[in-house]
Amino acid sequence: MGYGWAGTILRVDLTRGKVSRTPSSEYTRLFVGGRGVNSKLMFDESKPGVSAFDPENPIIIGAGALVGTGVLGAVRLEITTKSPEQTPEGFGNVGIGGSFAKELKFAGYDNIVVRGRAGKPTYICIENEEVELRDATGVWGKGVFETNSIIREDLGDPEVRIVAIGQAGERLVRLATIEHEYRSGTALGAVFGAKNLKAVVVRGTSGIKVHDPEAILAMNSKRIEEIKKSQEESIRLKREQRESYETPSIVGADALSYWFEKTEMGIIGYFDGFEWSDLEKTRGAPYIKERMMARTGCCPISCIGIMRVPGCGTSVMRCYPFFWPWALRLTDMDKVFEANMLCSDYGIESRNLALTVSWLMKLYEERIITAKDTDGIPMEWGSSDALIQTIHKLAKREGFGDVLADGVIGLAKKLGPKAESRLIHSRGVVPGTDELRCMTGTALGEAVDTSKSTENTLAGTLWERYMKKMGLEKEIEDAYVRAEKTYGTKKAIIPWEYEGKPQMMMQQEHLEFLNDVLGICLLTLGFEERLFGAPGMPIPSVLPLHTLYFNAATGLNVNNEWLQAVAERSLNTERAYNVREGFTRDHDIISEKYFKEPVPNGPRKGMKLDKAKFEKMKDKYYKLRGWNVETGIPTRETYEKLGLKDIADELERLGKIPET
Repeated sequence: MGYGWAGTILRVDLTRGKVSRTPSSEYTRLFVGGRGVNSKLMFDESKPGVSAFDPENPIIIGAGALVGTGVLGAVRLEITTKSPEQTPEGFGNVGIGGSFAKELKFAGYDNIVVRGRAGKPTYICIENEEVELRDATGVWGKGVFETNSIIREDLGDPEVRIVAIGQAGERLVRLATIEHEYRSGTALGAVFGAKNLKAVVVRGTSGIKVHDPEAILAMNSKRIEEIKKSQEESIRLKREQRESYETPSIVGADALSYWFEKTEMGIIGYFDGFEWSDLEKTRGAPYIKERMMARTGCCPISCIGIMRVPGCGTSVMRCYPFFWPWALRLTDMDKVFEANMLCSDYGIESRNLALTVSWLMKLYEERIITAKDTDGIPMEWGSSDALIQTIHKLAKREGFGDVLADGVIGLAKKLGPKAESRLIHSRGVVPGTDELRCMTGTALGEAVDTSKSTENTLAGTLWERYMKKMGLEKEIEDAYVRAEKTYGTKKAIIPWEYEGKPQMMMQQEHLEFLNDVLGICLLTLGFEERLFGAPGMPIPSVLPLHTLYFNAATGLNVNNEWLQAVAERSLNTERAYNVREGFTRDHDIISEKYFKEPVPNGPRKGMKLDKAKFEKMKDKYYKLRGWNVETGIPTRETYEKLGLKDIADELERLGKIPET
């Protein structure tokens, strides 16, 4: 494998201060890169039962296989460790864009494995072959922004790439994130803090050998033209007042609020329902147009807006901050920007925190709690002060923030049984803002997700009302024909139906796992097929460009089925890690609220999930995956079919393999 990969895994033992290297080919042969290699390293390098904060819990950092090869949008970094946010703790993974992944490969490494715990605050500094553990005392206690500036100044190199934690990660806040350039996602930052690891810094000056660079450039050019056409169509629809998309930087910001508003699916939140008249004020597109100074990003699409807010500051603002203001009835978008900046600097997962504050606001409205329970802060709907003060208290572990820092379930228990009964969560992680009671495929994805971080939310559902408003009646008919041909029923692409959803979810998972393995951003390959893909439904598990790009970069002549097996192998390895930790079908759950309480108002009034039908969906999903239906555990046959006999042997030794 001379093309595409850097060829080396860097291993850092913080306890002993030792650095070593091993070939990455042992792992890339079956798992290729990124999330795939991370999953196998996590299984191999960790011991059963070790907690997230134990020095023996490894942190695995990996670049996607196509990162650094010139493939458009191949920029993604995957960080894997045991998740401190989940209850019980399980497999944790976060994907991050930006420039760290390519710099890592240019330095000569496909992956980093970090073990142990440093005796004092430390950061890992990598410059090609030189790897040093440096004193981080000077940046310990600093926010992410200042940490990055100080490290770059100390090293005398503004071009170094950094992943770092803020004060929240240092204080082992379970909602803490690992930050890099355009924000992070899933909360894994407290594991850095438990290791006294402030940051990982990398500078690389070597290149990556590519088999056929001309073919990659030709495919890039074609893809850019296709994306431009999509943008032009969006602008045309805007002019016809049918659509609100204008540029890629606005797509993510405005898409969900637009979909939920126009398709009337509903918004999950603790105020429950969809009749809030101020929803329009939370939309991203108008706000971005008002506040955006420039566009930036890690590829030519430039999906990130650089925003400037008077009296607050200048920062990047991705789509995530626009996913949650409605859940708090918060219409002051400048305050949303301020809250997002604080979360970026402290290193806190903003969406999960916002939904937690939404829960507190519901408790306050119902007089289950008073301001005394939240250190004198009235948790009133729409209060930006309540949100921002909660961020400060959480990051500093002050007052009720100290309890929340150890997990939302603990705070719920402290506030009493009524507060517990109102909390919506899955394995201790609060949900996104999708209304699962009328989105059965999304509900299934939420339940079976191995790491509680993947975006299964739009899994092949047909937004019929949305498409009709766009005048796409012919495409609706075509989508139904495709659904019946692929899944045997037109109902598969109707959001609230149950038939066909397991097959559709598997396709979506394979597509997203493969993007994470190859390091490709959804905006450049895979996202449009999901976001604008209703006319082209169903979504394929592997897009043809995945295979063409992979073969051009590596010189390997693989087919779509080979790459799909890589995605399936990676998913089953993550599942195997959780199985080893004691996870079974009983852990593939969502909140009972979705089964017991119907949607209270709006066009979907009265809808709730049918528990029996939902469990049958899980049965079907397990059968298709080759997992034991009663336990949700993959069989030996499934592992061996995927080349994972060593995993099967280990699980059988531990008594974690079903008989059939």
